[in-house]
Amino acid sequence: MRKLLVFWTLISIITMQAQAQNFKFGHINTTELISVMPQTDSAKVKLEAYIKDNRELYEALRVEYNKMLEEFSTNQEKWSDVVKESKQSDLLEKQSRIADFEQKYQEKYAQEQEKLFTPIREKVKTAIDKVAKANSFTYIFDLAAGNPIYFSETQSVDILPLVKKELGIK
Repeated sequence: MRKLLVFWTLISIITMQAQAQNFKFGHINTTELISVMPQTDSAKVKLEAYIKDNRELYEALRVEYNKMLEEFSTNQEKWSDVVKESKQSDLLEKQSRIADFEQKYQEKYAQEQEKLFTPIREKVKTAIDKVAKANSFTYIFDLAAGNPIYFSETQSVDILPLVKKELGIK
């Protein structure tokens, strides 16, 4: 509640200052912009290939684990305690390997995603900066970030078309 009050107070102050000093506000949805950029398609293709390669290995591990589990369930009554303990240990080890693989996969996927999308975000930031400076904007709000709860269409300009033009996107 306190954060909301601080946010609204800040917005009120900025609005009053904007009216007094003639600030120029703009807004853009960077998620929408990034989704129409050609570089995004190639990044998505690379991520899909990464997912496919790792999914195959993951599925192979799961199939092997399921076979071991089925064998254990079917034969545990026939096995001696020593064999049963050994098979349980093998199952736990395989389960641990799968969990380790999942964790490493998530970390590597996040790194790969960051590596592919950082240049795209930097290109967007550069284009927004150019448009903001060329059009004398004081503030540009990113609607994708979820910060602005309200913006006035008459006092805030949607700069998406200007940034698309800057990036050569139709």
